[in-house]
Amino acid sequence: MEIFRKIIAVLGLILLLSGMAYYFLFRSDGEKYLDQGKEYFKESKYKEALFYFEKAEEFDLGEALKYSGTIYLESGDPQKAIVKFDKYLQIGKPSDNDRKMLLNDLGVAYFKLNEIEKAKIYWRQAADLGNITSANNLKELETKLVK
Repeated sequence: MEIFRKIIAVLGLILLLSGMAYYFLFRSDGEKYLDQGKEYFKESKYKEALFYFEKAEEFDLGEALKYSGTIYLESGDPQKAIVKFDKYLQIGKPSDNDRKMLLNDLGVAYFKLNEIEKAKIYWRQAADLGNITSANNLKELETKLVK
């Protein structure tokens, strides 16, 4: 039984080392930056995350633009968020779900800048793709404009 445990331990170690080798040898620097940024993002360490996302952007990883745009939007800099989100929509290949979220977030960014007509355009696009938050934002906006 003891030999069996040692074999399992050695196999586990081999798997761990091969996984680490793959990560360090076969992942691009940009992917490493993106992964590190995501880790910091999950931990709500946005300053550190932003550093790594912007490094990943240098390698044309569009997904990093989504994250850095979100950080800028949430930290009160909608103008920078708009730049990031627009670039991601242009050069990235966002999934349908990401596209819905990006369009909604662009609407939010323009709303924060008091550019209501632009906000409505993006919220309509997102709502047309099935984003419920955007549809609700439009309804609420229309209700406030009528009053």
